[in-house]
Amino acid sequence: MTSGTLEDALRRPFAEPGGDRVLDAARAAIEEVGIRRTTMHDIARRAGLGRATVYRRYPDRDAVVAAVLLREVRDFLAWLDGRIDHIEDPAEQTVECFVAVVTGLRGHFLLNRLLTLEPAAALPGLTADAGPVLAVARGYLAEKLRRHQAAGRLRRFDPEPAAEVFVRLAHSMLLTPSGCIPENDDAQSRAFARAHLVPVITG
Repeated sequence: MTSGTLEDALRRPFAEPGGDRVLDAARAAIEEVGIRRTTMHDIARRAGLGRATVYRRYPDRDAVVAAVLLREVRDFLAWLDGRIDHIEDPAEQTVECFVAVVTGLRGHFLLNRLLTLEPAAALPGLTADAGPVLAVARGYLAEKLRRHQAAGRLRRFDPEPAAEVFVRLAHSMLLTPSGCIPENDDAQSRAFARAHLVPVITG
């Protein structure tokens, strides 16, 4: 899935009746046995539906898995909005966004479960094939910066490279958490963000 396709998909609501039921069942199966061992039969059984009903909504298991992961991205961004959208100061929003992302990824059960159950299957989506998700994350953060610029709260500059720096940092911390950047202490994470990330946008 390209970044443009992913962005378009994120904008579309899940409109199918019972869609959440199927995706909830698929998520539970993936959490328990991983993606490779999850079957359409198992998803249908957990959802309390016939396989034919599930197949009418999704052509195969990969389509269900893609829908589950799409919903996870959508839910994470909605959760992040709830954490930072009320903050009008761009510097403070940047700090809290960094802390929220680090905390959210560290505690994301499905993501961490996949990395534990089947790292060989999960890692390509977080490395070589992660481009579309990183592009969506970059666009999300760049739009936050543009809103501050439009409101006169932030100097004029191209927000895309700054957003790219933030996204790449979070991505690196997810893949290799050990290092000198604090991630297990929110106060230290805030201090790091104020010292090293805020100057990127304030100049």
